[in-house]
Amino acid sequence: MTEGRREQRKRDTRRALEDAALRRFAEDGYDATSVKAIAADAGVSARTFFRYFASKDEVLDMGRDERQAELRAVVAQAPGSGLAAVRLAVTALAGGFADDRERVALRQRAALTSPVLRGRLFDTFASWEHALATALGGHAAARTLAAVGLAVFRTAVGRWVEEDGDLRALVGEGFDALRS
Repeated sequence: MTEGRREQRKRDTRRALEDAALRRFAEDGYDATSVKAIAADAGVSARTFFRYFASKDEVLDMGRDERQAELRAVVAQAPGSGLAAVRLAVTALAGGFADDRERVALRQRAALTSPVLRGRLFDTFASWEHALATALGGHAAARTLAAVGLAVFRTAVGRWVEEDGDLRALVGEGFDALRS
């Protein structure tokens, strides 16, 4: 198997495990879902699950590290600063989820079943907020702008899951509301 095919197979297996876990968490609840059941739904062994994830809550990761890097890169390339840079970064973040509405909805439903999963989501959002604040300079104003940007993102995602539409446009509406 070539390196490209091997990497694709790994991505496919990881995605199958994430999807199986999200479905199980949303339907049965986090606590009632075993790693063995997740792995069986994905067509792999429980041992394989642990090659991809250290724990079952880790499936809510949402590409945490990659998205942190994306936020930093967008801010570094942004022609403006402050809220304009935050808007660009958060809109780019939203773009990364644009074709994944069903999985995002499953994540949110799953998180409702467990404080552990809500904590995992909170931690992921906090990590993105920290990455954004650091990219903006890390000072108090940067931390405030990053917090506002992630609040806009979370609100837009909630609307998107409920109403559908274009996530990037909903993010834009959120930022526009800050001006009124």
